[in-house]
Amino acid sequence: MVNVFTTTGRHAVPRFLSIPGVLCVLLLLVAGCASTPEEREQAGKALKLPDFERRVRLDSSWRRDIGKGQGGFYNRLAPSTDDAGICVASIEGKLGCYTGQGKKSWRKKLGHALSAGAGIAADLVLVASSDGEVIALSRENGDERWRRDLGGEVLAPPQGDAGVVVVQTADGRLTGLAATDGKKLWQHKNDEPILTLRGTATPVVADGIVYTGFASGKLVAIDLETGSLQWDQLVALASGTAEIEKLVDVDASPHVTEEIVYATSFNGNLFAFARANGRALWRFPSSSYREVDEGFGHVYMADEKGRVYSINARDGEQRWEQSAFVNRELSSPVVFSGYLVIGDDDGYLHVLSQIDGSVVGRARIDGSGVRAPMRVVEDQLIVYSNAGKLAAYTLRAVD
Repeated sequence: MVNVFTTTGRHAVPRFLSIPGVLCVLLLLVAGCASTPEEREQAGKALKLPDFERRVRLDSSWRRDIGKGQGGFYNRLAPSTDDAGICVASIEGKLGCYTGQGKKSWRKKLGHALSAGAGIAADLVLVASSDGEVIALSRENGDERWRRDLGGEVLAPPQGDAGVVVVQTADGRLTGLAATDGKKLWQHKNDEPILTLRGTATPVVADGIVYTGFASGKLVAIDLETGSLQWDQLVALASGTAEIEKLVDVDASPHVTEEIVYATSFNGNLFAFARANGRALWRFPSSSYREVDEGFGHVYMADEKGRVYSINARDGEQRWEQSAFVNRELSSPVVFSGYLVIGDDDGYLHVLSQIDGSVVGRARIDGSGVRAPMRVVEDQLIVYSNAGKLAAYTLRAVD
C-alpha cells in the first residue's frame, strides 16, 4: 500500500492508492492473477516465505504493551533511545520510557491523539499531537515542560541538540525551537509538490548540522543554531506522466556517517553525498521510503517492492539482492550483532547474512506488522509493532 496525500492548508487530506491492488485488478481483467512468483509480484501478492537453514535465533528478552501502537492511518510512531533506555508513544496519546532491561521509568496519558513521537533531545522527550502541537516533557519523570503549535501536521519525531529542537511539518517547513521554552528560533521552507506520500523524513542532527529530506526530492543540510542552508542536493527529479510516477519524496531519514550522508527517495535513487559539501559520490537507482543502514563496508536498503540490497559503500556497486520478501511491506533494515534484520507486515523479523543475503533466522513479534524503524541498544534489538508491542531481542548462534 502506497499512501498518498495532498496538502490543503493546515492539515493533509489523505488519498490512498493501492498500487498492488490496481495491478491485480488489471491482471484479473486480462488473464487472472496467477500464482507464479513473477505473476504474484506483479499482482501485489506476497511470496511464500522461503524455507531456510536456521543458524541464529532471536530470543525475546522482554515485552511491553504500549497502547494501540501505530493506529490505522499509516503513522510511524517510532521508539527513540539514549543512554537511559527507550521512550515510545502510541497513537491514542500514551507515552512511556523504559530502561534497557524493560523496567518502567514512567508512563503517562497525554489526552491527545499523537501523530509523531517519541523523540529524545537531551533532557526532553518530544511528541506531536494530531493537531500540529509539539509537546515537550521531562526525560526524567514525564512532567510537561512546554507546548508549541506549529500550524501544520507533524509526522516525524522531533529531534534536537545543543538547546535547539527541530521539527519538520508535512507542508515542507523545518523549524528550530528553543529547548527551554519552545520559542521559534528559525524556519526553513521548502516548496513541496501538491501530491506526496504520507510521511516526512525524520531530521538527523549531527555536529551542529541538521540533515533531512523533503517531498520535492531534495536533501538539505541546515545549520542547527541559525537555520541557514549549508548545502542541498536532489536525490530524485520528478518525471513521467502518471501521478504516481511524479512522486519523489525523501521520506526516509538520511543515514549520516563521519564523512558521508546516504539518502533514498521514492521513484529515485540511493545517493551517497560528501557530508562536508554535499558533493555526490555515487548513486544507485532505486525507489524506497525506508531508512538504510551500514555495516561491513556496505549499505543495506529495502526498496518499495520489498527487495533487499547490499551495496558497496565505496562505489555504489550492488553486492547482492534478496527478493524473497517482495510485497511484504518491509521495515527499514538494521545491522544487529553481525547480521541484518528486517521486519514485515505480518510481524516477522527476518535475519539475513550480511555476506550474501541468505535467510539464517526468523522470529515473530505479533501479527500486526512492523512499520517503525527498529533500534539497537547495546546487545538488544528494540522492535515496536504496529499494534503497540514493544519488545527487546537478543541474537545467538544455534548450536
